[in-house]
Amino acid sequence: MPHHLDPLIERLGLSMWRVQRKIMSQRTLHKELGLTVPQMGLLNIVAKEKKSRVVQLAECMEVKSSAITVMLDRLEALGFIKRETDGADRRAVVVTITEQGQQILEEGHFRSKQLLAEHLSILKPEELQKFAEYYRMIEEQER
Repeated sequence: MPHHLDPLIERLGLSMWRVQRKIMSQRTLHKELGLTVPQMGLLNIVAKEKKSRVVQLAECMEVKSSAITVMLDRLEALGFIKRETDGADRRAVVVTITEQGQQILEEGHFRSKQLLAEHLSILKPEELQKFAEYYRMIEEQER
């Protein structure tokens, strides 16, 4: 990489980090919904998987099953998920999202998009289009 790009790359990296931090610090929406960010992430996985086992969820979240169990206890107490024994294997527990959980997840997604839209509102539509294209290019390069 040419040496003259170093300050620009450094400035860009710092700006990206600051913006990300600012957005994450404003994501109190999860607290308003009564969830932590990891709990919201877990609820999202449960919704996508439809029927999950604790071991699968632990793998997806890259944590131990015991940590998932604690989070599931909280989500179940709030009425967002339900656990049932698997018909095929009575020892296994299947986790599914409830209607109330689906509603809270949709509300969380809506608020996240709203927050991101506020941050991006300084860009003109054509700038936003280019910005999205650049991010997509960077994302695809990482694959």
